[in-house]
Amino acid sequence: MAEILDVVSLSKSLKLVKLKDKYLSQAKMGQFFVMQYFEKPERLQFFIMDNNREEQTATFLFDKDIDISGEVFDVIKPNDRPHYIEGPAGKPFEALQGKNILFVSVGAGFNGIYNIAKHLKDLNRIDLVFIDKEDFVFEHVRDFENIFEEVYNDHSIEAFNKIKKRYDVIVSAGDNEILAKLVSIYKDSLVIGAVNTRMLCTVGLCLSCRINYDGKLKLPCVEGPWLDISKVDLQDLKRRQIILKEILVHAKKG
Repeated sequence: MAEILDVVSLSKSLKLVKLKDKYLSQAKMGQFFVMQYFEKPERLQFFIMDNNREEQTATFLFDKDIDISGEVFDVIKPNDRPHYIEGPAGKPFEALQGKNILFVSVGAGFNGIYNIAKHLKDLNRIDLVFIDKEDFVFEHVRDFENIFEEVYNDHSIEAFNKIKKRYDVIVSAGDNEILAKLVSIYKDSLVIGAVNTRMLCTVGLCLSCRINYDGKLKLPCVEGPWLDISKVDLQDLKRRQIILKEILVHAKKG
């Protein structure tokens, strides 16, 4: 059974969590897990930021979301044993070699971004764009920047105006609107991203994560989560997420 080993508060709405779990410690590049902290509340999805097979541990950044994860964020502490953890899940990120790669991170998307970059850094040239959020800024993760050759930091998409390089591949996570903008900015590059969508079962049964991909239904929990964003119908996903948020707010009010 998984156990929380350490919780470090990086800001009022961001924590670095280390847990002991034999299965998550064996995760491959870019995989995620689902955690149900108590018996009945919401299942939460996290990319694995780092893992250590010898120590049987996994580390992830926990970014507070008031509508979904606020209750767990406030109480998570060392020695706790989450009610349920499922993972590692999802297809591992494809191994790339000899590429110029730009990683674009927003919020807790840095979990997946860091994990993939750490695996690819020795065989590729990798840079990072980190777009600050109000409650999650680059200073919170500055200790992890040394794996990137160059780092660009800004509060908006304007960060890309500073970059004059050509990239073969763009890898991004954390914000669906940023994914859409990346496809329009880097028309000659492959844009790979993890869309923000609900992943509750990790085996494709609940269909909560479904998206329209290249005109067909796709389940990121088993067929992703890292996908060619030019093939994702982000407008349809945005519409469904607005509906979901309204349902969650209504449910919270009772």
